[in-house]
Amino acid sequence: MKKLLPTFVVLLGLFLPLFFWMGKSYASSKTYNLDECIKMALDFSPEVKEAVYEEEVFKSKKIQADSYLYPQIEMLAITGPAPEANREDFLRTDVSSTNINGVFGSLDILLTQPIYTFGKIGSYREAASRGLKAASAGTQKKKSDIILRIKELYYGLLFARDLKNLVLEIKEQLTKSIEKTENQLKIGAPWADETNIYKFRAFLGEAEKNLNEVDKNIIFLKDALMANVGISKAQDFEVADLSITPEESKPEPLTAYLKNASDLRAEFSQLREGLGAKKALADAERSGYYPQLFLGVKASIAGATNRDKIKNPYVSDYFNHGYGAAFLGLKWSVDFGITKGRVGEAEAEYNKLLAKKRFAEEAIPLQIKKAYLDFEEASKNIPELEKAYINAKKWLVSALANYDLGIGDANDIGEAATAYALTRTNYLRSILNHRMSYANLLYASGTDNVQKY
Repeated sequence: MKKLLPTFVVLLGLFLPLFFWMGKSYASSKTYNLDECIKMALDFSPEVKEAVYEEEVFKSKKIQADSYLYPQIEMLAITGPAPEANREDFLRTDVSSTNINGVFGSLDILLTQPIYTFGKIGSYREAASRGLKAASAGTQKKKSDIILRIKELYYGLLFARDLKNLVLEIKEQLTKSIEKTENQLKIGAPWADETNIYKFRAFLGEAEKNLNEVDKNIIFLKDALMANVGISKAQDFEVADLSITPEESKPEPLTAYLKNASDLRAEFSQLREGLGAKKALADAERSGYYPQLFLGVKASIAGATNRDKIKNPYVSDYFNHGYGAAFLGLKWSVDFGITKGRVGEAEAEYNKLLAKKRFAEEAIPLQIKKAYLDFEEASKNIPELEKAYINAKKWLVSALANYDLGIGDANDIGEAATAYALTRTNYLRSILNHRMSYANLLYASGTDNVQKY
């Protein structure tokens, strides 16, 4: 064991810095994949928080509506100075006492219990319950919106970086061609032409311009993604993926998305519950045409320090008494048009939402179908454009080789580079469309699995 100790110390000295470096590198790594970005955005989003608070508003309204089933109690307690009054002066008619030498206190309690309201309480309860469900669906819609937005920014950033790599590749080829032409001119090669340098530099200027535009888009997309996930510019942030790739998931048949949308799409749930809430509110306003029946209990007690209590049911003393009574009440308000106006307003709100539902029933299936067709189109375009850009790359390599041999010119390289850039860009864009059309399909059909996050 003693012989092995020095060897262990040496090995520890060799590998400890490596362990430290690996741990530091891992700790400082700030890369986030798409799912992590989505989860961070949902946790951070002020829009989601606003929607959640909207749910809290409707939860409070539901508590209010449910509470109308229970008795309502009003209490009034007061105290103050009291004028003196004696029992023996009860039958006298010449007593006018202003001798205020005491205090009194009184407590009035009124309890009312609704019995029958022609559906008003039930309608308000249903409206609040459905409003809460509509608000919950609104929260799900906000989350779906944010998921789609993060996908757009994330895939857009990968697409822009791939474009930058493409521009840098073409720029490198043009730069090498300029250097070769300059060397050929220096050695006096018979096929060397200074005009080609001008052509290459013209193509290079266009490449620089595209590179500047791509850099601008990368900066914007990264800043927008960081802002949406709640990371400041001072923090380290990098996406985990290095390049954009086609969508790996295979969509279900179109009919399945169209069938499930009415149950899964948040807007449909929102409209369905909203219509129920508006109808219930209209019914509640309509109940204002009818009386409200209620049961009540009223009690009152008062006492003063300087007044005698007279026990006579025909005599009431404001400062010194006690009584209670139960009663059945009927309340009916006639407002000459106010109730009619409220009913009309509630019915108009219902019809407005009904028209919106009809529009959604027509527009959302079209949205689903478009996303599905876009996905199919992108799926077909990807292999075709891949073959196109590979052949364009071969064309560019051939044009560069011919130029080196002195049997080609700058125009051949420029045309080949343009074709390569165009086909490669369209290939990358078809991959972006493949990703986003699938994301739009999940969003439009309500199958984007918000609960996953």
